[in-house]
Amino acid sequence: MAIASVTGQERAKAQIDAWLTTDRLPHAILITGPLGTGKRQLALELAKAINCQTPGSDACDQCGSCRKTDSLNHPNLHLLLPLPTGSRGSDAETMATLRETALDQFHGQAAAATRTGTNISKDSIRLLQKEMSFAPTEAPHRVGLILQAEAMLPAGSNSLLKILEEPPGQSIFLLVSDAPDQLLPTILSRCQRLPLRPLTVSEHRARLEASGTDGERADLAARLAASGRIRAEDVIGGETFDELRELVRRFISAGIQGTDQDYWQILEDLGGRPDRQQIEGFLQLCSAYLRDLFLVQQQQLAAVANVDEMEALQGWAQALQPARVELVAQVLDQAYDSLSRNVNPQLLLADLWYQLQRARAA
Repeated sequence: MAIASVTGQERAKAQIDAWLTTDRLPHAILITGPLGTGKRQLALELAKAINCQTPGSDACDQCGSCRKTDSLNHPNLHLLLPLPTGSRGSDAETMATLRETALDQFHGQAAAATRTGTNISKDSIRLLQKEMSFAPTEAPHRVGLILQAEAMLPAGSNSLLKILEEPPGQSIFLLVSDAPDQLLPTILSRCQRLPLRPLTVSEHRARLEASGTDGERADLAARLAASGRIRAEDVIGGETFDELRELVRRFISAGIQGTDQDYWQILEDLGGRPDRQQIEGFLQLCSAYLRDLFLVQQQQLAAVANVDEMEALQGWAQALQPARVELVAQVLDQAYDSLSRNVNPQLLLADLWYQLQRARAA
């Protein structure tokens, strides 16, 4: 794997090539883009290229530095991402947890979600600051890689800002974010933006086929990923995804036609008290279905992602007022944004259920 292996994103890769070949790499780079655009992969490949022992504009994938970066074991690579509340321990224990969780994220493992929290604390930023303050060893630069940078708490954001204002020598910070608008404007102003564009269905499908996934599952994953609502890796997950998809289908159908008793049954099937990760996946799928429902109402059937659910989508499209569908979509977006503020997940689902019932055609 190397920067060249990242699917699409030719413009971003050309910018990186220019930085590396002219030795003018910014001290802070913010990689942004919708879900499924390859932000994390590109960030890791860039970190690898920065310290590759073979001069050039991409990683060689063969040297000791590249291999250590791939396994997140390089002494000059320092990771930061949200950890669950209460994940405390020694610095070594914290870094080990970060490494394990990040490895799962880079390789698309569902297990990463169970160990990912909602916030990056000030203490975590201070730990990163400590690690980045030492002189680099084994390679020219220390690289700080911050995943889900928007999850930084205000105190942590201010601490990072101080580091970016006076970065340690030979240090480079790579920030990755789905929601850069949630970052402090002062942090944005000190980062070089590297936006990634949404991938097409064919690009997603080619990437999946290259990794050994093909057939109907790859087609569904590619379509959903191209919609910007769901990561292809989550669809490939198989049984867990299928179970959640069936729950979402029941939720929408019952919200349109059912009773409050149906709501409580679906909530129970979600585990009674669903956690943030469950609700996040649930809302992402709701968003994908709602997008398709809107497309069906507009007779844009070729753009539908859930093509195997066309009959249900057409039934829902007839049962809902088009103007109300837009209101449901707004509530859904607000619910998703509220997850980062630790709003009760049950309240989010109850509000969405209420809006679905209000959207029914007279």
